[in-house]
Amino acid sequence: MKTVFAAALLLSLVACSSTPKAEWVKPKASKDDTYTQLSDCQYQVGLAKVPEDEREQMVAHCMRGKGFRYVAIPAAK
Repeated sequence: MKTVFAAALLLSLVACSSTPKAEWVKPKASKDDTYTQLSDCQYQVGLAKVPEDEREQMVAHCMRGKGFRYVAIPAAK
């Protein structure tokens, strides 16, 4: 039983580590600017009472409308 649990734990850790990270980027936008714009989009979507299952997509539309792109960050080696 312990072996099965250890194998499952190991597989879940490997799966997590292989998931690429991504972030919103825009030329000449600082991390603070990006955070502010993302917070504004989340706030606006919340005010609009968008159904929970559609919020992430609406925030993404909002960020793209502000000129941001959601890009994968290369893993550090």
